[in-house]
Amino acid sequence: MTPPPVIAIFGPTAVGKTRVAAEVACALRGEIVSADSMQVYAGLPALTDQPPAALLAAAPHHLIGAVPLDEEYSAGRFAREAAGAIEQITARGRLPILAGGTGLYIRALLGGFGFGARGSTAARRKWEAFISERGAEAAAKELSRLEPAAAAAIDTTNPRRLARALEAAEAGRPVSAERDRLWSAKSRYRVLSFGLEMPRRELYRMIDERVDAMLECGAIDEVKAAGCERVSRTVLQAIGFSEICRLLAGEATHDEIAAAIRQKSRRYAKRQLTWMRKMPDIVRIDLAGRTHAEAAQMIIERVRSAFPER
Repeated sequence: MTPPPVIAIFGPTAVGKTRVAAEVACALRGEIVSADSMQVYAGLPALTDQPPAALLAAAPHHLIGAVPLDEEYSAGRFAREAAGAIEQITARGRLPILAGGTGLYIRALLGGFGFGARGSTAARRKWEAFISERGAEAAAKELSRLEPAAAAAIDTTNPRRLARALEAAEAGRPVSAERDRLWSAKSRYRVLSFGLEMPRRELYRMIDERVDAMLECGAIDEVKAAGCERVSRTVLQAIGFSEICRLLAGEATHDEIAAAIRQKSRRYAKRQLTWMRKMPDIVRIDLAGRTHAEAAQMIIERVRSAFPER
């Protein structure tokens, strides 16, 4: 049986994926499956930059604001839920459009990667305590000793991923080997992937504007309502959440947290671009000198050529 077609639109934060995906969906009778690890949560639309009402109304969206803030979320869970959404979209005769910037989630789904069994709770708690007591820098040095390739491959400022990598390295399940298998896995779909990019200076300007708008348009109230002590560890990793908690606790000024969020967002964009360069057979679209509508039209034409039935 011929695998169903899936369109993937990837790119760094603030590049305009949401707008482009909505235009493509409208033209091709598509439905959008969000591949964003934070937009999946309910209650944080401004903080996580969820699509505005006009775009949500323009095309059906899936996995946006769908998970309570006290629940953990993972790439494995996303792969299961996104695959279910794609199956339903395909059954309706519509085109699944995967759009987002969480590279691990996209490859977990498209590669059909099977996540190995989790280690023991005791081992995980041991490394979490290590990070809490001695700090991420000491933990990163320990990971470099146990598995240098993993230390170079993951975001060592992310306590959750750092703890998981240390646990895996200690147990003889190197994260670097898992990533290699993830990237080389054969897709379960007929995938046409597009990567949006723009000059770094312009991207950083867009990121700064987004951070300012997010702070002015409700993100602080969202975090206050969510409660800094009542959310899952996954939510605590959302860019801006811990910084706003510091603001609410009187530990930082508005200007200080804005600068920290801008810096963290830029670093995240760099990692996203690294993921994009590794994605196989991706069609890269430079937005320099192009509007989002023009980028969407390029995607529409390529999809119609690759999948004439659309």
